[in-house]
Amino acid sequence: MTWQHSSRAGRFTLSEAGGSGPPLVLVHGWGGSAAQWQALLPGLVAQWRVFAADLPGGPVHPLEGSVSMATLGQGVAALLDAAGIGEAVLLGHSMGGPVVVEAALAAHGHVRGLLGLDTLADRTFYGGSDALEIARRRAAFGADIAGATRRMVAAIANPATGAARCNAIAAEVLRARPADLLELRDALFAWDIAARLPGLSCPLRLLNSAAVEVAHAQDPLPCLGKVPRRIYGAGHFPQIEAPALLLPILLAELAELAETDAETPFQYTATDLPHIP
Repeated sequence: MTWQHSSRAGRFTLSEAGGSGPPLVLVHGWGGSAAQWQALLPGLVAQWRVFAADLPGGPVHPLEGSVSMATLGQGVAALLDAAGIGEAVLLGHSMGGPVVVEAALAAHGHVRGLLGLDTLADRTFYGGSDALEIARRRAAFGADIAGATRRMVAAIANPATGAARCNAIAAEVLRARPADLLELRDALFAWDIAARLPGLSCPLRLLNSAAVEVAHAQDPLPCLGKVPRRIYGAGHFPQIEAPALLLPILLAELAELAETDAETPFQYTATDLPHIP
C-alpha cells in the first residue's frame, strides 16, 4: 500500500514493505530513493512493519518549490498521519538524519525514536553554514555537478567498494534534476543540529561510519554529548555496499532504541561526553 502527501516542496510517498512488528520508517538521503533500502528489507520485515519514503528532490519526485529540512520533515510527519502510523521508529540515512529529526519535531509525540545512519555528527554538513559559505559550496559543486557527484561518491564509499558500484550509486543520484540536487544541498548546509536537537523529546541513536566519527572527534558537536553512537565500519552507503554486514548491527541498534524508555524525556544538552561504543 502507498500513501502520498503534497507540499510546497513537492510530492512525498510512503510505501509499505511488509512485516507485522512495530512500525519502522526508512528515509533516504540526498539524491536517494526508497529503492536504496531494498537489500535490507527481507531482514527488517522479519521483526518490524517496514515503510519506505520517497522525498521530493530525488530521482522519484522533483522539487516543486522552496525546500528546507523542516519542510521535508513536515512532509514525512504528514505521511505518518496519512498512513495512521503511531509510535514509529524513524531511520534516516545521511540527509535523512535531519529530515527524521524534523519529522519527530513536527509529529507531536507520535515518533517512538530515531536512528541516524552515517549522519548528524559531522559539523561540516550538519552544523549550520552561513549564506556566503553555502554560496561558495554551490558554485564549486555546481560547476560540474555530474563529475562532482561521482567524485564525492567514490570518496565516501568503502574503499573495498568497486568502481562499478560507485558509478551505479552516482548514476542513480544523477537521475534527479541538477537544480534540485543543488537546492537540497543548500537546505542541508543551512540546517543547524544544535538549534534543533534540544527540542526532541524522543530518544536518538547514531550508527555511523568511522569517517564520520573521526570528523566528530576532530570538531565535536556538544549537543550530541548524550547521544549513543556506534561505528559500523567504513562506507557511506552500507545499505547498498554491505547490507549483509550492516543488517545485524542495524537490528541490534533498533532493538536498543525500542527498549529505551520513551516516557523519560531526553535532554540534548551542551555537555559533550565520551564516545559510546
